[in-house]
Amino acid sequence: MAPESIKEEMEIQASTTKMMNSSLMEEHKVEEEEDDDEGSDIDRRYKYVPEPEPEWDVDSYDGREYETDPEDRQFFSDEDSYQEFRTRKRQAIESKGFLPEPLSGTYPIQDLEEIAYRNMTARELNTDLANLCVKKLNDEKGTTVELVEIVRVIELGGATWNSYITFMAREYLNGPLVEYHAKVMSYVGQEKPPFPILCRPSPKLSV
Repeated sequence: MAPESIKEEMEIQASTTKMMNSSLMEEHKVEEEEDDDEGSDIDRRYKYVPEPEPEWDVDSYDGREYETDPEDRQFFSDEDSYQEFRTRKRQAIESKGFLPEPLSGTYPIQDLEEIAYRNMTARELNTDLANLCVKKLNDEKGTTVELVEIVRVIELGGATWNSYITFMAREYLNGPLVEYHAKVMSYVGQEKPPFPILCRPSPKLSV
């Protein structure tokens, strides 16, 4: 288990991220209202431009390796907490974002049974999102992967956000359970359909 300082940091970080997301949405709404009132070409020039859709099966974590930053040590009161932080950060990078990365803005969904969107629980919503990635994988590679159960979900983002979904799957009928990762990009307000990014077996961690 992580020390209490790490857990508290993750809880504060999750709360801060949610507040920032809410603030960004409110600021964007205010800017749009101002643009409508003023009708200025200059104001319109600075409207939010959506991120381009990512390329399928190309991961931003590919090629990334953990590097120790000596400045991180100052944030911890004792060596044990610091070493725990380093271990968790290395695991998060090796998992390619599918484990919470301390001090990064990512946060895990604590209760998958809570209502998340339009009377859907977080588990139901992320099952649908993961199945988008499973379908894309099967269509692209001719595989027969089938999602069985959601295990964990990590989220990161603002106007658009990425869901890092860990789930158990079967690769063929009555096959053994295999842990898989699915990554999907969603849009605030569902203004565009979610976009599948990747679907792969989980990598093995070295630590």
